[in-house]
Amino acid sequence: MRIFIATGEVSGDIQGALLAKKIKELKPDVILDGFGGVEMQKANVNILSDMSTLSTMGIFEGANPVYAFKKLGAFNILQDYLKKNKVDIMLLVDNQGVNLLLAKYCKANNIKYIYYFPPHVGIWGAWNAKKLLSARKIITPFLFDYEVYKKYGCNVMCSGHPFADLDYDKPIPELNMPKKEYTVGILFGSRYQEIRKLAPVFIKSMKILNDMLSSNIRFVIPIAYPEYKEPIEKILGEYSNILKGISYSLLCGDDKDYVYSYSDALIMSSGTSSLLAACYGKPMVICYKISYITFFLGKLLTNIKYVGMPNVLLNEEAAPELLQNDCNPNAITSYIIKYLTDKEYYTKISSNLLRVRDTLGEKNVLERVAKEIIES
Repeated sequence: MRIFIATGEVSGDIQGALLAKKIKELKPDVILDGFGGVEMQKANVNILSDMSTLSTMGIFEGANPVYAFKKLGAFNILQDYLKKNKVDIMLLVDNQGVNLLLAKYCKANNIKYIYYFPPHVGIWGAWNAKKLLSARKIITPFLFDYEVYKKYGCNVMCSGHPFADLDYDKPIPELNMPKKEYTVGILFGSRYQEIRKLAPVFIKSMKILNDMLSSNIRFVIPIAYPEYKEPIEKILGEYSNILKGISYSLLCGDDKDYVYSYSDALIMSSGTSSLLAACYGKPMVICYKISYITFFLGKLLTNIKYVGMPNVLLNEEAAPELLQNDCNPNAITSYIIKYLTDKEYYTKISSNLLRVRDTLGEKNVLERVAKEIIES
């Protein structure tokens, strides 16, 4: 059996890798090729092209991933590959910009495809459900998306989210930093645009927190993808005068995943990281900055009140969201200080966030999904 796994963006690379490992475990003789990044490579997927850092946050920000896919060679690579190899399943994972294009291509060329982590049609763009009527199967982690796909007549399965399978109490290595009373995680994001927009705001927040807590605080900064290490170090260097005397450390490679365990609270961009932070019960501030045109259009097109996935799933602002101009150092630090210095409040917020785990479905998600794909 030959499966081609098409991912893009850092989150898609991670979810594709988790699923690839499980598929290989259940069917050792399967051949796995695809588009992906470092996580997919570690899962022993033969990678033809890596588009993990080409994702964008909005309509007018950065390189268009569809343009990158078609013009930078990946589409030609895929066509050549398909001429030489018979694919049993084209597995599309996340990465709506490119994978909706691939779904259309699969339909036109009678290639059986499955979409895992499909577009969030329950949040915005319900019309995208019609584009996936030809899918052999749509596998979504979220019930709010499942209901829309079902309404449009798609062959859809609600699998639950792979985070339901994680061990949140596993032992972790000791953090190699001088001990402080407080530890705060700083998550700049998994896209270049997020890093550029949010890093200066977060760094200024670090300075305020350090001053308010008399330097009795340390910060951990996970590097979401290896290519981001250099630009993040460059930005930190540009703000060296602000960061003077502040204790911080970068978490690279697999160590980046320990940020939730190490941290008492987190300052982060909106994204998958906020869902994982909630699963660990860690109070956070969710930040979001995009162009004003994109933000305005988003307000018109979406039908939800929140951008953070924990808030979407719980249908309440369990974690504060600071959007656009509200995303500033003073607002961020006011929340973080309360988390760190008010134990009763901290416990209340943490307990509330942990309810997110109950929305993720039953355990053994990856095994259910892998079996569904293998048996399709």
